[in-house]
Amino acid sequence: MSNAYPKKNATAGTVKISENVIHSIAGVAAKEIEGVAELAEPRHAFLMPTAAPVSVSVVNDMVEITIRLVMMSGYRLSNVAEQVQQKVKENVQSMTGVIVSKVHVVASDIMFQD
Repeated sequence: MSNAYPKKNATAGTVKISENVIHSIAGVAAKEIEGVAELAEPRHAFLMPTAAPVSVSVVNDMVEITIRLVMMSGYRLSNVAEQVQQKVKENVQSMTGVIVSKVHVVASDIMFQD
């Protein structure tokens, strides 16, 4: 898989968007949603490490994003996940010009408040 995502044509040439840029934008956007505690950090369980908090793949010249989150207790997780999907898609598309076809949200853990 290439590290440069769908190219946006510019008058002076082309612009390539790094996967790291998409990771950063998606992570920041998700953390802006109330009910998201943090990005789920990869853990190295016995012989099976978990996936990175944000992964990006290209399907048919569009980007699919999977984001793994630690959610806060006391919030309706389905509502928080929908808000994350909308915010991530909106921010990535508006900041990069890359078309986001899907945003998958994985609630990896829950943080209970005192």
